[in-house]
Amino acid sequence: MTDIRRYPLAAVVLLVVLRLAIGWQLLYEGLWKIDTLRSPRPWTSSGYLKNSVGPMRSTFRNMAGDPDELDWLDYEKVSVRWKAWSARFQKHYRLDKTQATKLNQLLQGSTSKVGDRLVFAQELKALPELPGDAKNLNEATRVSDQVIWFDQTKKRLYVNAGKTSDVLEFFNSGKGDFRGFLTPSDKARLDALIKTTGNEDAEPGPVAVGYLKAVNTVFERQKKGLGYLRKLAAAVNGDPDMHGNAGWQRVGKVDEYRQMLDEYEANYVKAGTAFEQDHLQYTWRKIQTLRAELTGPVKAMEAELKDAASKLLTVDQRSRGPVGEPMTVLKFADTMTIIGLTALGAMLITGMFTRFAAAAAAFMLFNFYMAMPPFPGVPELPGPEHSFIVNKNLIEVFALLAIAALPTGMWFGLDGVLSTFFSRWKADSKINSSLRSTVATGDEAPEAASVTT
Repeated sequence: MTDIRRYPLAAVVLLVVLRLAIGWQLLYEGLWKIDTLRSPRPWTSSGYLKNSVGPMRSTFRNMAGDPDELDWLDYEKVSVRWKAWSARFQKHYRLDKTQATKLNQLLQGSTSKVGDRLVFAQELKALPELPGDAKNLNEATRVSDQVIWFDQTKKRLYVNAGKTSDVLEFFNSGKGDFRGFLTPSDKARLDALIKTTGNEDAEPGPVAVGYLKAVNTVFERQKKGLGYLRKLAAAVNGDPDMHGNAGWQRVGKVDEYRQMLDEYEANYVKAGTAFEQDHLQYTWRKIQTLRAELTGPVKAMEAELKDAASKLLTVDQRSRGPVGEPMTVLKFADTMTIIGLTALGAMLITGMFTRFAAAAAAFMLFNFYMAMPPFPGVPELPGPEHSFIVNKNLIEVFALLAIAALPTGMWFGLDGVLSTFFSRWKADSKINSSLRSTVATGDEAPEAASVTT
């Protein structure tokens, strides 16, 4: 079968070209994915696996680890992941003491202790007095002293920083010592103190200007001083911009999301008619929209955290590359996909171990096919392609199996070179073995005997 004369020249050329074309496509895909690993958004098969359909849907979706992204809505799981990442970040870049302190402040926040309270804005310039005749800030503005208070002795405004545990207890049960951060509505009531203590048409005096500046400063310092763990507590339980206002909790939407997922899974098994399939796709789009709404703020927060942490690094530290991630099923699948595409593509192009490479590539592409097969009764995949049972992945699988069945690497590739080399090496080994056997028995070598004769 290695004799090229057995096949028409056109068939030989086209089969080799087909092998090179598929090899190039696989190699380029692998190299492109490798290049993204050095970017802020490295490639991952997570999205492809999460949207898997067909009989092996559960298998492929479970490979993603968290196919419905419910872990993003769990404070404990996200906070544990962030803390573990922080430890790896510190070790990988060998942060000095100052950098490590700043990294910890990014997570925990920049707070100080005044008495028995953690506070923000302790570095404000002294506020001489309250505007007008106001004697008590909290009574005049109806803002709780658990949120903000004015120290008459030090002439300073303080905002309660609370503790992360207090924040979580307040969100989860509505009870606890924590009463919430300074919200925009609280700030509006504080600003309104100027209007209620003097002539609204008159220009504000130095005391009023100083008071407004202090309120604005303490409000901005609170937002900047919040650690990402506290922002996370607010984001997964309420609105991230409100910093913990219980009235903005999204627990109801999370419950709605879970219920929609359960209903979708139940209907997915029963869907058979075209109407049921269309309704299933409509429900899935609603789920995707709600998922993005719920997890988007947390994902954006994680990206901000990592970006802020990277700004702490020196040029030499950044040259060490990105922080490694712990091995998971998803990362293993991504790594094997990248290695498979790159290595098998290169082997097909060079014609080295061609039959093995073609068979292995066919198996890999068949897995891609089974993750989203265009089977009857399966929701149609989004995009311009419309297929029924056979799609481009399956066609490529058949093409690779055809290449595996023929010695194209012997016709044009390293297989021919390796075959010639090993054939000669085998022949030389056989002759050397024969000579050693002859010397060991004391017989004359065939060449020597013929000369003597």
